[in-house]
Amino acid sequence: MYGGAGCRTIYRRLRIAAVADDEFLGEVALFIGRNAVGLVSELVFSKYGARYFHGIGRRVVAISTLGQVRIPSSLRQVAKGSIPKPDMKDWIALLVGIAVWLGSAGATLTVMFG
Repeated sequence: MYGGAGCRTIYRRLRIAAVADDEFLGEVALFIGRNAVGLVSELVFSKYGARYFHGIGRRVVAISTLGQVRIPSSLRQVAKGSIPKPDMKDWIALLVGIAVWLGSAGATLTVMFG
């Protein structure tokens, strides 16, 4: 009685439902990942977020080099009609700021949640 045509049909239906659930979960994970990347890049590359991370990077570079390397403030003014041209130091400060912030956030979460 067990294992007849009825059981095979039920098994096929359950297998199809499981595949559909896996596809759905994959789409949900892709949607969440895409939105997370979008929000993070929007935060980092927005005007105020970039200034925040640039400020962190400036201070970290100044402290780690004992004041030998100075990166100008990100609050400097650009003349009207001209295009801001970031130097290599600006990009380094931004990337160092992001790395330090992510590292400190990761360390905090590790301490909090083990």
